[in-house]
Amino acid sequence: MTVLISLIILFVYSFLIIKFIKGWNTIPFFKAEKSELQTRVTIITPCKNEVDNLPQLFKAINEQSYRNFELIVVDDNSIDGSYEFAVRVSLYWPTLKARKSIGSGKKSAIYTGIYLSENELIITLDADSIPSSDWLRTIVLFYEKNPSDLIICPVKTGESNAFIGHFEQFEFASLVASGVGAVGAGKPILCNGANLAFRRDAWLMSESELHFDEPSGDDIFLLQSIKRRKGVIRFLKSTDAMVVTRPSRSVISFFKQRKRWVSKLSAFKDFQFAFTAISVFAICFLIVLNLVLAFVNVRFLYLSLALFVSKWIVDLMFFRTIQSFFNLKNVLTNSLLFSFIYPFYVLLTAGCAVFGRKNKKW
Repeated sequence: MTVLISLIILFVYSFLIIKFIKGWNTIPFFKAEKSELQTRVTIITPCKNEVDNLPQLFKAINEQSYRNFELIVVDDNSIDGSYEFAVRVSLYWPTLKARKSIGSGKKSAIYTGIYLSENELIITLDADSIPSSDWLRTIVLFYEKNPSDLIICPVKTGESNAFIGHFEQFEFASLVASGVGAVGAGKPILCNGANLAFRRDAWLMSESELHFDEPSGDDIFLLQSIKRRKGVIRFLKSTDAMVVTRPSRSVISFFKQRKRWVSKLSAFKDFQFAFTAISVFAICFLIVLNLVLAFVNVRFLYLSLALFVSKWIVDLMFFRTIQSFFNLKNVLTNSLLFSFIYPFYVLLTAGCAVFGRKNKKW
């Protein structure tokens, strides 16, 4: 029975990853051309204790090749002087508005920014995410050529020499690329609010479904709401539209962030999202379970190894597909190394999220 269940789960997982690979390849690369653009944009940056990141962010925004925008920094009760710094900069930079959030949490900060804006296109950008100089121009051009309710824009983790940094880069790239593959397959499940564009009226239509009782999850709740009403959701496949986000400073900070993400999964009411999450958890659980059962009967060790190798081969195909886009290095070696860690990481994160104290922070 264990062998049969393991084979079924392996088949489902492999089918899912191959579907993502095909979905990724379905979406064409977008190349920005010279064009007269008309759309005025509001960039909203929710901010909590980001005074160290704001100077670099402001510099990157000020260097944008497309100038028809406003930047609204909404502070969520920072205690490190973030709001005061943004206010000082705004005195010399009319493009910037610094405001206090009307509530608590990232979602309330975005809510505040959207109601301050009157522009057609909204882009949310995290304070620790750095765009290239053609970032805004690429998004606006894509929007004008491909009218959309929601545009999922690429995000990658910055490079780090630390082991956890390499693991995070691969793990985060796999999450983003899985979301892209799902869009290409016509079944969007994931997006990231660190770099997300949407029509203001689309957000207003979804406002009642954004679960303001949760301080974050703004991105996935918005995607699922637009998906339910069959709105237009696209992925912008361009490195010019990509932002680079700061890697976690430590293993603890990385783990806490992932725990927060997992703790919100039960609030996401989408079959395809749940099916994907359960499939990933199930294959990891079976690898570990069979490894434990090997102490009772050695044949379970062979089953665990068979599942591990099969999963790694499928994952390697996936990483090979996305490696150039996310600039992943030593894919063969790193994917094998991280595959040893990943099942235990998934089970530990899921266990802490389910049985641990719920964190109401961002």
